[in-house]
Amino acid sequence: MKVPPQGPNRDGGFTLMETLVALVVLGFVVAGLAQGLRFGVAAWNRQARSIDRDGALDATDRTLRTLFAAMVPAGDPQSPAIVGSRDRLAFVADLPVGAPVTPIRLSDTVVGVDGAHRLVLRWTPHLHARVLTPAIAQEAVLLPGVDGVTFAYYRAGGQGHPGAWTDRWQGVDPPLLVRMHIEFRNHALHWPDLIVAPERRQDVE
Repeated sequence: MKVPPQGPNRDGGFTLMETLVALVVLGFVVAGLAQGLRFGVAAWNRQARSIDRDGALDATDRTLRTLFAAMVPAGDPQSPAIVGSRDRLAFVADLPVGAPVTPIRLSDTVVGVDGAHRLVLRWTPHLHARVLTPAIAQEAVLLPGVDGVTFAYYRAGGQGHPGAWTDRWQGVDPPLLVRMHIEFRNHALHWPDLIVAPERRQDVE
């Protein structure tokens, strides 16, 4: 007579212990997948913020370089066209083609930081004649989250004196160089100083 083998009966499926072990392993797998998913989403969000920030900085850099290079000397020697301080620069410039302006592209332009910590560009049409009703200034926010800006202006040397940077400028001609430094509210952000040579002088038309 053949004796049946001793041991657990497999016809009834998994035992309770095997089911519990399987559930524990499955829980570890799900936890690992969830952690990986959270890491991936966080990395994606960081990358998206970095791309948006770098894109805004690049657009601001190109805009300001174009404007500073396009400074126009004053037509009237008694009326300064460029007035700059440490935290604000006002000048006359030809706005880029495609800018939201009237047919008069020559504009009185101001760059500075407003009370909401935004780097702002304001402009009005530059009119040679006096008008009774002042033009309405248009405004564009170039960068948010800015603590402040610092301008510096390079003047030419003369009579044995070398050229030098100064923190104020007022004249009919642009300085030889304009330097702009931005301080962000987020001190982890840094942007190299913008240095531009205006292209026009009063005797160059």
